[in-house]
This record gives sequence, C-alpha cells and structure tokens, in this order.
Amino acid sequence: MKWPVVTIATLILASSAVIAQPRTVTIGTGSATGVYQAVGEAICRLLNRESPRHGIHCTVKSSDGSVQNVNAIKGGEFDFGVVQSDVQYHAVKGQGLFKESGPDNDLRAVFSVYPEPLMVLARNRSGVEKFEDFKDKRFNVGNPGSGTRATVDMLLKALNMKPGDFAQATELSPDEHGPALCDSRIDGFGYVVGNPAANLHYTTKTCNARLIPLSGPAIDRLVVNYPYFAYTTIAGGTYPGNREPVRTFGVVATFVTSAKVPDDVVYAVVSAVFDHFAEFRKQHPSFAHLQPTDAINSGLTAQLHNGAFRYFREKGIIRRGD
Repeated sequence: MKWPVVTIATLILASSAVIAQPRTVTIGTGSATGVYQAVGEAICRLLNRESPRHGIHCTVKSSDGSVQNVNAIKGGEFDFGVVQSDVQYHAVKGQGLFKESGPDNDLRAVFSVYPEPLMVLARNRSGVEKFEDFKDKRFNVGNPGSGTRATVDMLLKALNMKPGDFAQATELSPDEHGPALCDSRIDGFGYVVGNPAANLHYTTKTCNARLIPLSGPAIDRLVVNYPYFAYTTIAGGTYPGNREPVRTFGVVATFVTSAKVPDDVVYAVVSAVFDHFAEFRKQHPSFAHLQPTDAINSGLTAQLHNGAFRYFREKGIIRRGD
C-alpha cells in the first residue's frame, strides 16, 4: 500500500523540478571578436544575474551576422539577435535578400544599441574638406557586396555623383584601406563601422588621417527617405588628431526578436538592460553614448514587441499617445 504513495510523491517532486528549470533563451550575434558578440554577452550577463528571480537563462551564439540572425529567429533557432537596421527594414518589407522568402511578419524590434555610421577618412594634406572634394581623387568605395559599398553607393546617388567621378574608385577590403591610405595609394575611403574602431584608430594615428563630415540637404533627404538610416555625431577626440566632433550618418545596430517569444521574457530582457543602464553602457565603448530615447527612436522599422513596449511605457520612455 505504501509503494504507490511513494511513487506518486516522487512523480510530483520530479514534475516540480521540471517546472522549476529556467527557460533558456539564445541571442544570435556575429563574429566571436566583433561588437555584436559584445552586445549579446553584455545582455546575457545582466539577465543571468537575476535568473533566480525571473527564471530565464541566457546564452550567446556567434553567427554570420544580421541576415543569419533574422533567419534563425524566424526558424526558432534563436530567440533574439543583433541586426543592422537596414537588414531589419528589408526583412520586414520582404526586399533584397528576403525577396524570395517574403515579408517577415513576426519580426519584432526590442531596442537599438549603437550607431554604425559611414565613416569617411581623407589622407592628410589631400585638400578634402567635404565629400564632394573627392572628385578627381582616388577613393575606396568598398569591396563588392559589403554594407560599406551599399551605403557609399547610396551616398553617391544622393549627391548626384558616380564612381566615375573619382580619378580611381578602388574596392579594397577594410583590412587593406588603412595601409593604402597611409601609403598614399588612395586619398580617402568609406567604412561602415561601430566606434571606436581599431581599424580607424590605426589609420588616424599612423598617418594623421582626418574624418570628413557627412551632412547637408542631400543627406537630410537620404535619412528621411530611408528609415533605417540615422544621423550620429562622432565625439571629438575619439580618434587621434581629430579633436572636433564630426557629423555623419549610417545604419544602427538593433536588437530584435519574434512575436512568438512571450511578452514576459522580452520584458525581463529589456528590464535587465535598462534597469542597469549605466552599467550596460560601460560594457563596451560603442555603447557609451546610448540614450534610452535613442533606443526606441533610431533605426527601428519592425513593430516594437509588446513586452518591450510595456516596459518602455511603464518607465515613461514611451508616453501615452506615442
């Protein structure tokens, strides 16, 4: 008579243990040494610290970047991912690389993390003060298929310019453009990257390269017409020899998820970051200038996830009527 009672009690205890197991969420990032990896690790660190309270455990998985992260979230492999704002836009619209699969109606924005602007550098004593001054000079437009090349092409179109306006339009990779500039083989280059970037630090320190501002009516229209673009200002002193702030534009690194991820999970993730926002900003130099209002206003084209919306509304970052 005692054996069934013990068996039932054991089953109840076992069931409770299963229920008590924390839910694991996975964040897709980028290369193991990149800033996207730092984003995922910072978020997981803050979230896991409070796992006993909310019952969620966070892991990070390196990936090939934005496109893979979107597809892995859609397929249920990742719960969250770090994604460039232009990739987010094209996924929602079903454009570009997502044309065949069609619009991703379940993709949801959580918050923006940091700007990835188009940085334009000019060789010292090249006489370049604004981008149009590169006409008849040697400019590196970026390697084919890169995000840099796509953004430079859009900039040229906005300014009614074309690669043929340069004396030479090179297609060097980011590993090559700095040495080429310092060796006077090119007069300037463009590079879409989070700041500060070691690549740019090398170039500015080694051969006194100067940052060139990107602003004006043509670029205003570009930012307005393409919601995944945003203006940003590079603080003076970010790079050697460049003491004044420089205005430019570019994409934004964003944090996204799926509508299928429960509201309470997303709420817990957002809470872990923004309840400890000062600490989060110290996790990497790229996060240093992030403001809560920027997090919901820069580069987000997917609908804000309900869990994120609830948090930002409760904290007054989103006001009633917004």
